[in-house]
Amino acid sequence: MLRRCWLVVALLGSACGGGLERVAFDTDLLRYQPGGRVGLSLVNTSNTALGINLCLSQLITDDRKTTGPADGEACVLEPQSLAAGERLDVRKVLPAATPSGTWRYETTIRLPGGLGEKVFTPPFSVAN
Repeated sequence: MLRRCWLVVALLGSACGGGLERVAFDTDLLRYQPGGRVGLSLVNTSNTALGINLCLSQLITDDRKTTGPADGEACVLEPQSLAAGERLDVRKVLPAATPSGTWRYETTIRLPGGLGEKVFTPPFSVAN
């Protein structure tokens, strides 16, 4: 019986992404207006340093279509190292022409060894 219980716990954990979260990537609000300022926060919850460049984060729709980088935004292309437990905060400006709907930000973290992994904020809404 005990083995069966552990098997159920292991299966439930794997259905939720395995519980191996490397970062917490969030916005400061759940609702914005077009042209509004979005606070992005990323916390390295892993036990190793990760490479990150939140300046290159992209606004995406629910069906994962991207708007690309914001107009006029200058970015350094090199990721910075974010040690285990550290936090990085940036401000982004939503394009004034952002249609109403549900959106997310997407960014890529660099894992040890150079592999990239896409991470997403929770959904938020944009409305006038």
